[in-house]
Amino acid sequence: MENLIFGAFATLEGYREGDAANLGRGVYDRCTVVALCSAKARNPRCTVALVTNAPLPEPYAGQLAAAGVEVWRCPFDSYRVSAETNWALAYYKLCAMEWVLANREFARVAMLDLDTYTQYPLDDLWREADEAVLLYQTPHAASQGMAQAISDIYDEVHPEGAPHVLTHFGGELVAGSKARLQDFLERCRCYYDALQQKGITPREGDEAIWCAAAYECQQAGQPVRAANAYIFRYWLGGRFYFVSTNYVLDPVCILHLPGAAKERQLKLLYYSYTKRGTFPAAARVHKLCCLPPARPPLLATVWVRLKARLCH
Repeated sequence: MENLIFGAFATLEGYREGDAANLGRGVYDRCTVVALCSAKARNPRCTVALVTNAPLPEPYAGQLAAAGVEVWRCPFDSYRVSAETNWALAYYKLCAMEWVLANREFARVAMLDLDTYTQYPLDDLWREADEAVLLYQTPHAASQGMAQAISDIYDEVHPEGAPHVLTHFGGELVAGSKARLQDFLERCRCYYDALQQKGITPREGDEAIWCAAAYECQQAGQPVRAANAYIFRYWLGGRFYFVSTNYVLDPVCILHLPGAAKERQLKLLYYSYTKRGTFPAAARVHKLCCLPPARPPLLATVWVRLKARLCH
């Protein structure tokens, strides 16, 4: 097969994921089933795989196998940082991508975070993958905390020409042709080695590495494109409820559901899938995610139109 979709998951004794305490292996395994089985269901002609450094327990291993999802063992032997580092396990995505490019033959590759749900095929993504590396561009201004930190770290490594302003790309999707990704990962490796030589370990995890490599590719005239037409990050918690109607109007292919959705929406999707053997219709998924109907508010729209007509 020409196209590969994979997700990466690592576990190490004493390590945790991000600022929050580890939610427990079962939470991540349920998300893995939803992410990869939905990717396979919407893209049956693609190879879909989990790349991991640890055996997958039952019943999750059987559920992946039944859906046609492969499991590949990849040791976490590069991009290892100390257990105390924020997002230390997220660095495994760099290790897994490097391993896939060295050990598997595919024309195009897309790595997805495992707190995602694929609702449509990735056919158009594969068309763009031949033209550029694709990453999700976060809607962050240059002065936003994480974006600013990533740029500041780059300044420490490359003080010549500072201050630099790097585009903040997330790590939930990394896609491209094999040739483009091999060059991209070489830049990731060089930047990571430079960080290590400076004694710097970014709290921003793998995203700091992806952003630096993307910046250097663009400076060298090698295209890096925003993948926002294919994936979007939906925060569904009460404190930060950021949504867009792009899940149904000119819809994205992949819903990224981070944070609390791991134990809410993705948990419910897991139990629905394992009970029925299929995922719900798209409209049902959107309702489950509490995403509002993709239509303008009628009364407010009428009021604005009347106000406009009364203006002279």
